[in-house]
Amino acid sequence: MTEKAFKITNKEKVLLFLYFGIGFFEIIAEYYNNTTFMYILKPLLVPILALLYWIKSKEKNSYFLFSLFFVLLANIFFISKDFYSIVIASVFLITYRGLIIYVVMKKVIINSFLPVFLGSIPFGALFIYLTFLTMNELGKGLYIYFVQVLFLSFLGGLSLSNYMIEESKKNFWLLVHVVLFALIQFILVLKLYYLSIIIFQPMSMAFYIIAQFGIYKFMLLSEEKSITE
Repeated sequence: MTEKAFKITNKEKVLLFLYFGIGFFEIIAEYYNNTTFMYILKPLLVPILALLYWIKSKEKNSYFLFSLFFVLLANIFFISKDFYSIVIASVFLITYRGLIIYVVMKKVIINSFLPVFLGSIPFGALFIYLTFLTMNELGKGLYIYFVQVLFLSFLGGLSLSNYMIEESKKNFWLLVHVVLFALIQFILVLKLYYLSIIIFQPMSMAFYIIAQFGIYKFMLLSEEKSITE
């Protein structure tokens, strides 16, 4: 990879500053449960990241950009705390995750699914434990929850096995993305159905900001590698 490939322009620096700056204030808004600021700040994060990707990317993967659109919709619906808004948000999030799985599988080499299966066990164990804690409370949301954790467990196995086979920056950022989203899922279900602590919401937001930056870095590093090969 060339030094030029990783050169950050002033425009990119401004967008990165905006992304993390807005993210910081969004974390504060989540801590104080200020819905007005959440509706203003939260929808700005994904478009900024999409613009960053569009400027930096050599390939401009349309599936990845579509995935960002669906996670943007999920973010907006998740702001509301009522059950039906959360269900709609979860459907958008499943669509987002399905597109991410498709994009990732196009970017990584899978010689055998056995390492993927073994890598998914820690994620599956985490969600099985969470299911036992909250099964009765999940109620009508149980099936959507199962789809979510199946997608996350598979993506977790894929990212962990790839990182164990090849400890590259690309695979590191993919693993960061998945681990943080797994923690977000764990915290979200605990908060909604089992135990609500004020720090959960800003913590989830901080994880989300880094997780989305992680998948952005994975995409760029994957594209740079394919160009230089």
